[in-house]
Amino acid sequence: EDGFNMEILDADMLTESILKSSAATADVFFYAGLGENKTASELLGRHTQIIPTGAALGCTEDLAQLSRIDYQPASAFKQGPSLSIPFFPWSPSNQLGRVFATIEDLFQRGNHLDLYYSLLTLLNEVQPVDLVGANEKLDGRGLFCLIKNCRRPLFKCLNTPRCKECVDELEKVGLRDQVKAYSVIRSYQSPEFERLSLCINEKHNCLRNTATRPDVPNVQPMTSFRGEPLTHEAAEDILIGNRGVEGRNHSWILVCGQNPAYDEFPCQYQMFFRGKARNSLWYNPVFKVFTLDGKEVWRRSDYKCRQDKDTPGLFTFTFCDNGVTSKEKWRIVDASDNLDWAVLYYSGAAKTAGQAYIGAMLATPDGKWPDDKELPRITKALHSAGIVWHEMVEVCNENCGGAPLTPLHPERAVSSSS
Repeated sequence: EDGFNMEILDADMLTESILKSSAATADVFFYAGLGENKTASELLGRHTQIIPTGAALGCTEDLAQLSRIDYQPASAFKQGPSLSIPFFPWSPSNQLGRVFATIEDLFQRGNHLDLYYSLLTLLNEVQPVDLVGANEKLDGRGLFCLIKNCRRPLFKCLNTPRCKECVDELEKVGLRDQVKAYSVIRSYQSPEFERLSLCINEKHNCLRNTATRPDVPNVQPMTSFRGEPLTHEAAEDILIGNRGVEGRNHSWILVCGQNPAYDEFPCQYQMFFRGKARNSLWYNPVFKVFTLDGKEVWRRSDYKCRQDKDTPGLFTFTFCDNGVTSKEKWRIVDASDNLDWAVLYYSGAAKTAGQAYIGAMLATPDGKWPDDKELPRITKALHSAGIVWHEMVEVCNENCGGAPLTPLHPERAVSSSS
C-alpha cells in the first residue's frame, strides 16, 4: 500500500533497543499470534504506550487491552443500536466497534488473505486504504440521496421479509468484510434487494464510493501455448477448455482458490462459451452456497468478457451481481497443452460498493488435483503471480450433481479444442 512503511519483527528477536527505536517512529502496531509469550508481551507492553493506534490479536489479555484507535481503547467502543436502513450506523462508537469486531473476526479465520485484510482494516483508520475503504454509512447527504431517489425500492425491501433480512444481516457485518457480506448477499438475494442495491449503488451512488481495481501485483499472462506464441483465439480456447469434450457442459471445475470471499464456494463449475454475436465471449460460473439460514442452493453469475486487443490472455470481465456492477481483469497465467489444468488470476473492483479484490484459481476438467508431475510447473505459475501454496484453499467438490449448467446466452456451436 502506498504511503506505508512496515517493519516486521519476530518475537524471538525482540530487544529493548530494537523496540525503543521502532516505537519512536511508529503510527500503528499490529501484534499477531504471540499467544502466552509473556516475555514478548512485557517488552511490547512497555514500548506500545506511545503508539496511537494498534491491535493485539491472539496475544495475552494484558497485551490485547492495549488495542486502540488514536489512543482510544477498543473496550470503549460498544456496538449500539442502529436504524434498519442499509449501512447506516447510529453512532461513531458503533462504527468503531464494528471496525474492531471486523479486525478480530478476520484474524480468527486463520488464512493469509483475511490476515492481510485485518491489518488493512486497521490501517484504514489512520489513512484511507482503497482495498478496504468502503464507505458503509449514509451521512446527511447520502440519506437525502436515498430518500429522494430510492424511497420506493427501500420501502418495498423493508416490507419484504427476505429483503429486510438481507439488509439487517448486512448492517451487522458491514461492506468491508467481503467474505461475510458476499455470503449474506448470496444467501438472501431477492429481486427486491437487487432493485434497492441497483438504485443506491449504480444509479445514484448514495454512499459515494469510488473503489479502484488493484494493479499490484502486476501479473502477466502466459505468452506461448503448445509451442507457439499465444494468440487471441488460442486464449479463448483455453478458457472454453473442456466444454463440449466427452459430453461436458462445463469448461473447468475449481480445485483450489486464493480468495476466501469468492473462490471457496463448493462445486464451482466454470462455463466459458462464445456467443452468437461477433467476437462475443461469456462466462457463467455455477456454484453451491450453504445459506446462512441452513439451505443448500445453486447460484450463478453472468460475465461479459472482452479480450485485450494487444495482449492475448488478458481479459476484461464485467457483470452485475445483485445490483452492483463489477469490472475485473483476468489473466491466463498458465495452462497445460492438453488442457488438463489451468491457473487463472484476477483483480477487480465493485466501484460503487467500495470493494476491491484479487484472487487466483487452479482448475481442472473434473475438479481433481492434477498429476504430481505437473505440480512444479503449477508452482512456478503461482509464484509468477506472487502466490505460494499455503495461500490456496482446496474447494469441496463432493455431492456436486444437479448443477444448472445451461448457458444464459445463445452460443455458437460447441466443438472440441483439446
